[in-house]
Amino acid sequence: MKSSTNPLGWVIAAALALSGAALAQAPAAQQVVTVKTVKLAKALTEKDLDDPAWKRIPAREIALTTAFPGHVSIAGTSAVAKVAVQTAKTAEGVLVRLTWKDSNPSTEKAQGVFPDGVAVQFPLDRKVSTLPFMGGAGKLVNIWYWNAARNGAENMVADGFGTATRLPTQDVRAHGRHAGGEWTVVFFRAYRSAEDAAIKLSPKGGRYPVAFAVWEGSNQERDGLKAVTMVWQNLAL
Repeated sequence: MKSSTNPLGWVIAAALALSGAALAQAPAAQQVVTVKTVKLAKALTEKDLDDPAWKRIPAREIALTTAFPGHVSIAGTSAVAKVAVQTAKTAEGVLVRLTWKDSNPSTEKAQGVFPDGVAVQFPLDRKVSTLPFMGGAGKLVNIWYWNAARNGAENMVADGFGTATRLPTQDVRAHGRHAGGEWTVVFFRAYRSAEDAAIKLSPKGGRYPVAFAVWEGSNQERDGLKAVTMVWQNLAL
């Protein structure tokens, strides 16, 4: 007789149970924040970290908490408690600017040494029913990932824990800098992408569920040990 046990179901159930426990410990992580995008007449790129236009764009602080450990080998508590998010759109595409405190920057990747990093995640179907923990059960998420060692972006897709894969089309750009005890990272992507597994961005705007993650390398954070949003946030593009 075949077992009716569904391994994926157990993973999802465990994720929900443990995320619920994390939420109970961090009530701020339950809040859904709306990040409003400002339309700019001028062109900006990911390297325009300090352009005066960013001073006119409201920043929303979003609470982070330690991610659900998708594997028993992942243990620890994340260090970063919040990230400030700003978004802008130009005639060319969308920019996401992220800033967070880090008194001990880690910019190298070597044995036992891990770089700081940050990621932006979108469900491809734009539905909040997709798990914010890297998707799953065929519901894909598109991840824009940056780390301090390469100071550039990776365009990735995932379908659950441990499935993050670099996409063939690398059309997301990012640049970061550490100064004054904090990181500033800006992502840029054009509205149109040739990648089927990339989020569809419309210059006409719309509502997009979005999630964020931050890795503090000096705290041994890498892979699944990270600070995350436990629920989808709301990007008003």
